[in-house]
Amino acid sequence: MFQNIRKRMGNQKGFTLVELLVVISILGILAAIAVPKFADSTTAANTAKAAADLRILDSAIAMYQAQNGTDPTAIDGDAGSTTLVGDGLLAASPAPPTGRAFVNGTAANITATAYVLTGTGAAMRATLDGNNSEDFNR
Repeated sequence: MFQNIRKRMGNQKGFTLVELLVVISILGILAAIAVPKFADSTTAANTAKAAADLRILDSAIAMYQAQNGTDPTAIDGDAGSTTLVGDGLLAASPAPPTGRAFVNGTAANITATAYVLTGTGAAMRATLDGNNSEDFNR
């Protein structure tokens, strides 16, 4: 069978239309599988970063309260102010991830551009879009 094809083609070099269509179809199927997996892994990475940042901020809040006997007023601010960065508990204010993250098992857009301190005393927590570290999960 292949000998007949080779005889007909002679010295022609190249691919047939059928061969090109098969390759393009295979590439399309692979892309359809790979693109959602990539997007899902980016969302999972954003979830892990947000949860880790919030846990670090919660630990810094607890250390600040133990050292100073009062609540911090902000995460970042002028040196000497009652902030976590200004008091030396954090080297810099963490930047929240951009894009999507899993919040209580559902993918959601992150709209906040900074972490926020909410509550007072022992109930003070760092939040992102109103969610704490336990909310960022699959």
